[in-house]
Amino acid sequence: MKRANGEGTIYKRKTGRWAAQTYVTLENGATKRICVTAMTREAVKEKLQGIIDREKLRLPYDEHDWTVAAYLDYWMSEVQANRIRETTAASYSDTIKNHIKPVLGKHIVRNLTVPDVRRALNHLRERGCSDRIILECIRVLSSCLSCAMREELVYRNVAQLVERPKYTAKETAIWTADQAALFLETISDHPLYIAFLLLLTYGMRRGEALGLRYSDIDFDNGYLYIRQQIGRVGGSVKARDLKTINSKRRLPLMANVRTALLNHAKRNGVMLPPFNPSSELSTQGTVITSKVGTPLQPRNLGRSFDVLTKKAGLPRIKIHALRHTAATVLKDLNVPVKDAQLILGHSNISTTLNIYQHGSHDTQRYAISAVENCLFKRMAAS
Repeated sequence: MKRANGEGTIYKRKTGRWAAQTYVTLENGATKRICVTAMTREAVKEKLQGIIDREKLRLPYDEHDWTVAAYLDYWMSEVQANRIRETTAASYSDTIKNHIKPVLGKHIVRNLTVPDVRRALNHLRERGCSDRIILECIRVLSSCLSCAMREELVYRNVAQLVERPKYTAKETAIWTADQAALFLETISDHPLYIAFLLLLTYGMRRGEALGLRYSDIDFDNGYLYIRQQIGRVGGSVKARDLKTINSKRRLPLMANVRTALLNHAKRNGVMLPPFNPSSELSTQGTVITSKVGTPLQPRNLGRSFDVLTKKAGLPRIKIHALRHTAATVLKDLNVPVKDAQLILGHSNISTTLNIYQHGSHDTQRYAISAVENCLFKRMAAS
């Protein structure tokens, strides 16, 4: 039976490769006959069907043969520039360079299929990549192909259609309120005591605590303002914008924290500047500094934390887990979730609930005990 117009032609070449031909509509409205090839009939048929589906959606055919590698470079330099944080851009670049380009870089974007992506991910697994890395590759590639869809280079995002590995992040180990208090008591004379006091009292991010300046603290009216963070970017320590708009916040300056800040300033010979919570980024005048007065590197604070944890005889946890600890203490003290969200600077209340606030065995024991007492009292009464 004769094929209708637009159905395309599939045939096998003398070289053994399969080819398919069909007509497409270009951006200028002209019609052109094109040819695509693949190693198997099934693969070339899928490519052909993708082109036909684009025609049905009246999407113009792009004659520019973007490779995945070239389009990723374009996406990072032209689309993502000034949209994502430097640390996020560095993470994306590492994933692209080390994992995506080696297995998919030479493929043509518009011809990319689900089997192509699946084979690439399987190859990464064979190389020993973890499920977490596989998921990150899918996430970055999917974001890039979504951009390609908006620019009408592809009609579907094949990275969203590929099977994702079942990955469950490990439960974050945290301290109890008693353990946190013991830690602060043990290190009360340490030069970095103020840093850990801020982390545990307010649940600040490490970079936020390191970025706090004396000029951000209103000692007279009792507030401190989170306006920036310190991070390591490109081999140097810089002041950076906060993670989200909700990260900019005003927090009450508690009496013990106020005393500790004043003692810290006196011990380091700091003349307190006028209160001026500027949004301008600066590494000058930070509360927490190195021994030579420069902004403290985040990783150095982490190293000091590990040493001090061992000294206090406490279970080893990650320094970021102090933020989880503070969030869980807020929960155990029955602080409303909305207030906890604002204190922690989360954009979404579900982040506070589902990621940062953890269950407490003591709280659970108390709750179940209350249920038990209620039931047995009613049984006795009846």
